[in-house]
Amino acid sequence: MSARLIKIWQDLQSSYYFIPGLMAFGAIFLAYVTIALDEIYGLKVSDDSIFFLSNKATGARTILATIAGSMIGVAATTFSITMVAVTSAAGQYGPRLIGNFMRDRGNQVTLGTFTSTFIYCLLILRVARTGDGTDAQDAITEFIPNISLLVAMGLTLMSVGVLIYFIHHIPETLNVGNITSRVGRRLSKDIETRYPMNIGRSENDKKVDLSEYKLSEAQIIRSRFEGFVQTLNEEALLKLCSDLGVVAKIEYRPGDFITKDDILVRVWSKDNLTKEQKLDFLNGFATGHSRSAYQNILFLADELVEILARALSPGVNDPFTAMNCINWFHSAMKRFAGGEYPSPFRHDEEGNLRLIAYPVTFERFVDAICNQSRAYVATDRNTAIKMMTVLTEIVSIVRTDDHKSCVLKQLENLKMAAEELLPSEVDKAELRKHYNMSQKMIADPEYLLEQEHGQDWIAGRG
Repeated sequence: MSARLIKIWQDLQSSYYFIPGLMAFGAIFLAYVTIALDEIYGLKVSDDSIFFLSNKATGARTILATIAGSMIGVAATTFSITMVAVTSAAGQYGPRLIGNFMRDRGNQVTLGTFTSTFIYCLLILRVARTGDGTDAQDAITEFIPNISLLVAMGLTLMSVGVLIYFIHHIPETLNVGNITSRVGRRLSKDIETRYPMNIGRSENDKKVDLSEYKLSEAQIIRSRFEGFVQTLNEEALLKLCSDLGVVAKIEYRPGDFITKDDILVRVWSKDNLTKEQKLDFLNGFATGHSRSAYQNILFLADELVEILARALSPGVNDPFTAMNCINWFHSAMKRFAGGEYPSPFRHDEEGNLRLIAYPVTFERFVDAICNQSRAYVATDRNTAIKMMTVLTEIVSIVRTDDHKSCVLKQLENLKMAAEELLPSEVDKAELRKHYNMSQKMIADPEYLLEQEHGQDWIAGRG
């Protein structure tokens, strides 16, 4: 499967019409099944029956027409409410979050329930007939689809329940705490399986001598398209390299922007690659007009930064939402620092090096969060101290000196920016106090433990 097919599948799953479309086809299938059951069993009811809903075709048609008309009206209303919610969220929290609302399964299932009930009733209405009442041989006989009518009433009751759920779901969807939670949880989850962890195997015990792979000796595969890399088919590229017996270096990660004729892949091969083989490498990439969260943890981090930036804007002035974003930054950086770092050298099942694909580093991830948010965080006393607290605690769990230096640099930059941007001298003095405590905690693990479980370090933990 090419990366374009994977991209199409990802786009379908995240679209607003995919689930409703499947439910509509399901309604069509269900209608033909229940009609067939009505024709086979030919159920008839008496005038005093209470189990089935109608003993006359006219009554059945009236019920079906009423249900169909009301369902399409409610479907239009729910669609309008969803669009208002999406527009409001895009204006308040940022346009990057529109995709989260479009991918929301609750909204998709709600629209699908109403439209599929409408389609089902419309198809049943087509076969319910009154008959002409004559005894002629070719006379039209009355047909009352009682089983289908019962199913239609069941779908109606289910639709009422879905409507109640939808009325509750929309305010929950617009709650900024729930929005940041969904983005933060997905970010933390994706960090555990980040690119290129799913490509082949990592042979950490094998040392790779990069001097064997000189750039001047590599065959170059250039891009024939432009846009953001949205999908990279890792398995196909690894299999292609294994079949050809070559080593390839992927120059762009998902989320990067490429232009036409950019070098996408460098290949070290004893034989010259054919046009078909180069095309196979190109089919491992799929681009789009915008970035997506698929295989791209930096996009999710940018979404949180955007929520934070808008929360601290003068028109909103909501530091608590910004501090909530920093909490999820804390979770993400903690997972990143404590998790397994994926090796850029990916091997096939035989243990042969096949792909070189560099992941997002800890330094790159922390810089993306802190550098983009510093201009906003440093203007508010609460968020500045909160970010300083988080960075201090991250320093205590990092594993390497490079990671520690990266976080310490961000702490220093935050202090300098806050001293320049905070308007109050009192706030500046308090920030310096917390910065000095932070430096002491970093230098003295026992003091760190004491402060983390005390009441002085941001109200303590007790």
